[in-house]
Amino acid sequence: MLKKNLVNLITHWCPSNILSRDGNAKKFCLIVLNQPINHVDAFHRLWSNATYKFVADGGSNRLYDAFKHDQEALAQYIPDEIRGDLDSIRPDVRAYYESKSVKITKVSDQDSTDFMKCVALLNEKEKERGQIFDIVATPALGGRFDQTIASINMLYMLKDEIERRFILVSDENLTMLLDKGTHQIHCQLDLEGPTCGVMPIGSPATLTTKGLKWDMDNLKCEFGGMVSTSNAVDNDMVEIVTDAPVVWTIEINLLK
Repeated sequence: MLKKNLVNLITHWCPSNILSRDGNAKKFCLIVLNQPINHVDAFHRLWSNATYKFVADGGSNRLYDAFKHDQEALAQYIPDEIRGDLDSIRPDVRAYYESKSVKITKVSDQDSTDFMKCVALLNEKEKERGQIFDIVATPALGGRFDQTIASINMLYMLKDEIERRFILVSDENLTMLLDKGTHQIHCQLDLEGPTCGVMPIGSPATLTTKGLKWDMDNLKCEFGGMVSTSNAVDNDMVEIVTDAPVVWTIEINLLK
């Protein structure tokens, strides 16, 4: 998903690799959140490419409900673990996954979300394996607004973990955080685009871009002023130079 060029200090991204069918996607941890799973094809691609599949509490209901009318399909999506405070998982759902020998773990920590509890679980697995995994969370950025903001906040919480990359996948978008510096985003236009946005959530950012329909040249962006929403990719390579963290989002066009 990302390659760091230490000589030129350019961060290279190809986020839509997580949706590839060719088996060449960098392996990652998939975390299923508590939102409806509407696009089964995209979900199947993510599931197939993931090394770990964790479910955050109420996400278990969403996973079960998405496939419950086809028991054969349902049996294909058995997670490695369900973790959270377990105040949302339904009894019938819990019984089903317990019958499939899925580990279901209650963590009573009111200072962390179920999403954060699954990230902590990944940290445990990484210590065992001595390997760092990228994180893909889905379905994200839909439903309750406070949960959407919590997911965006997770991007910021993990931004300093330079060996790890974190992508949120919603019904329509891939979303990630670009830390200050230069980024080159390699777009696969058969999978993503053209609509995109670059948003300075949390603090102002001065942006210079190449490859967008409406490029910016040393433009200060901030809430209450200019933000680059409803932009579009005009090239399969987009370069963004920013002096502060910004959120990049691009539509998934395989869902059209």
